[in-house]
Parts: sequence; C-alpha cells; structure tokens
Amino acid sequence: MQFVELHARSAFSFLEGASVPEALAYACAKQQLPAMAVLDRNGLYGSPRFHVTAKSNGIKSHVGTELSVGETPARSSYYPLLVESRAGYQNLCRLITKTKLRAKKNKLTAATLAEMEEHAEGLVCLTGDEDGPLAAALKFGGKDEARRLLDRLTSIFGRGNVYVELQRHFRPEQEYRNHAAIDLAREFGLPSAGPCAHCSVRSCSTCRSGDRCSTVYRRSS
Repeated sequence: MQFVELHARSAFSFLEGASVPEALAYACAKQQLPAMAVLDRNGLYGSPRFHVTAKSNGIKSHVGTELSVGETPARSSYYPLLVESRAGYQNLCRLITKTKLRAKKNKLTAATLAEMEEHAEGLVCLTGDEDGPLAAALKFGGKDEARRLLDRLTSIFGRGNVYVELQRHFRPEQEYRNHAAIDLAREFGLPSAGPCAHCSVRSCSTCRSGDRCSTVYRRSS
C-alpha cells in the first residue's frame, strides 16, 4: 500500500504549518510520494501554488480545506474536507464564501452543520485531528457523543465519504482517541485514514522540521 498525505497544512495556515506549498511539493517528489492534499484552515490559500509545483513534478494535488464548523466560532471544530469532483469544488468554495461574507473584521467565523449538509455533494470528510469533531465529541461526551457525530456525518456525506482519521504523534492522549476511533470505525463499517508511524511534530519524512502535519493514507477498514 502506497503512502499518501491527505492532511497537510502549508505556511498559509498561520502557526499550524511551516512549509510553503512549493516545499511540500518538492518533499513529495523527493520521497516519491504520488500525491498530497494541502488542507489549509478556512481557505484554499496554498492549493494553487502547490498544484502548479506538484504538477510540474508529476505529483497529484488533492484540493481541500480544514473548515471551521459549529454554531459559534468559539464552539466549532475543524472538519478536514477533500474535493472529490467538480461539484465538490464548487460546494467547498460556496461554504468558504458564506463564512467569509458574514465574518466581522479580524474575527473568526464558522459554517453551520446545516450549511455543510446543504453543500456536501462531492466532498469527502475526515474526522480530523485534536482540533477535529471526533476528538471534541470523545472529550466532551465520550463514545455516545462520538456515535451521534458519526451518525450525522454519514447522513450528510454518505458512508463511503467519511473517513475516521487516526494520528500517532507520540502524544499519550492520542492513544485513547485512536483506540476509540478504531472501535467506532469498525462499529460503523467506516474506512479509516491512518498515520505514518514515523511522523511527529518534530520530525516528519515529508515535511521540514517544525511543521505540524497529519500524515495519513486512505485504506479500507
């Protein structure tokens, strides 16, 4: 099974990523990775530059974003959304535009679950990292709340378009979350996205030191 990074952030995600998009593309080429998805927060900021450099190096560029979703910005989680089709790209752009248009100057904003449901066609949803919806559900409501979340996500995106994301950055709190996520993925019959075993915040084979990344690959459950 070939490794593909589906949850990277570029330097356009301030304090969440350190590499410029071109550096990510060159890292893919160096490591002979066939593709990468750059998911900057609440925008497609790094995607155009990554796409141009990736294409010139024979790397496939996947488009997406980490979208803040919740009833209020303070109670929101970041949903990693990947574009699967032209309709998905249009829907993602509409979601981002809606949140930006109602944002006050220098203030954060968030899409609602209802808006995400309205524009879900053509999108694939990962359950995210420590700032994602599954981590929040497990932290504040345990497995029961996580089950309700997965029920909602599968009704919005379809069972084949929701991936339970696993991460292992050598942080103790991630072990509980990963075990719970694996159990939930099996319970719901959902595919999972798992981490590169050697990736951490301090050292990653695809990114330069200091980048914060979530190295994942797509697989069946």
